[in-house]
Amino acid sequence: MLMTRATKADPKIAVLRNLFGFSGPRDRELLALASLFDEVRLQPGERLIREGEPGREVFLIIDGQAAVSLHDQPLGTVGPGEFVGEMTLFERAPRSATVTALTPVRTLVAGAQSFGTLLNDPTVLRRLAATLARRLRASQGSPAPYS
Repeated sequence: MLMTRATKADPKIAVLRNLFGFSGPRDRELLALASLFDEVRLQPGERLIREGEPGREVFLIIDGQAAVSLHDQPLGTVGPGEFVGEMTLFERAPRSATVTALTPVRTLVAGAQSFGTLLNDPTVLRRLAATLARRLRASQGSPAPYS
């Protein structure tokens, strides 16, 4: 019952449930997580993050694809379920790369204070760690993880 009312009140709950694979009676937790995010939409060519600038937020891609580049050299792409912008919040350093929408992109954005709260959720923390591990493997040319 709570989920039905909460979903109507905040569509981010359904998105988070699907992206993180939440199941069972976690409606209150989902409602609390959803409240930490705002939704942002970008058109192709719009920048989400610019290398060298200060960062104050983290983005969770919901839909679409974005290119990641460093010094105008392509590094890869990111898509649904991936975080971008988290490194600057961990390190308090300038943005390390530029992220530009390739397609229409829908993303959830959380500020620095909300990011700290997100790290308290084990499911979010695992997703974030998996994103960082994939990037590290890719940068080292390591084999992809088993599926």
